[in-house]
Amino acid sequence: MHNVKRVRCAVTMAAAGLVLSGTAITAVAADSSSATAPKAAAATGTHSADVAAAGRSYTYLMFKKNSRNPSNSRLSLVYVNMNNPDHPHSYTVNSWRAGSGNGSKDTCARNRGWLPNGEYAIKAFYDHHNGGSHGVNGVSWLLSNHKCHSGTWRTDLFIHSEMRPNGTQGPRTGGDSPYRWDGNGDYKSNGCIKLKPSDIRELKGYRSGYPKPTRLFVS
Repeated sequence: MHNVKRVRCAVTMAAAGLVLSGTAITAVAADSSSATAPKAAAATGTHSADVAAAGRSYTYLMFKKNSRNPSNSRLSLVYVNMNNPDHPHSYTVNSWRAGSGNGSKDTCARNRGWLPNGEYAIKAFYDHHNGGSHGVNGVSWLLSNHKCHSGTWRTDLFIHSEMRPNGTQGPRTGGDSPYRWDGNGDYKSNGCIKLKPSDIRELKGYRSGYPKPTRLFVS
């Protein structure tokens, strides 16, 4: 598993019902002794409770906007451990530079402004999204639509990078290719959240070892 940056913080979000791999259960053989059977049942019950608690553990994504430089904001993957529901623990698994918008802080500016604050559902994950030369390609997450403060809907929102649908980099064109990460200028977007290719692949890699996030929180 990847190294993690452990940061303790209070947990108030609702848990996503995704199950972590539990510790293997060693079968308890039946015993003719009346004293042994209750102990075995109690041990099995305790383990079942531990597995159920682990099943309530979850992750979410958190995007923290940087008002001084919107293209140098942060996207973090946060894990919430619910093994002890009375005292849940959360920590940041990893964090990456990310941008949102083309530099505009107008959350109501479609295809230009950074994302409005609030909670978003992560509706789908794509390993090979094909949006063409004017869309999102490769590794990406589709977000729910969201209203800005004036009531304008922000739509077609993704967490994505710049790559071909198969995840490879396109050739150098001498300009700003939508299929190739050319530098820090590519953190700018039409309002979506963008990471560089190596970082978005790292985020994708955590899907195999943690519950898959179903929510994004923007602030």
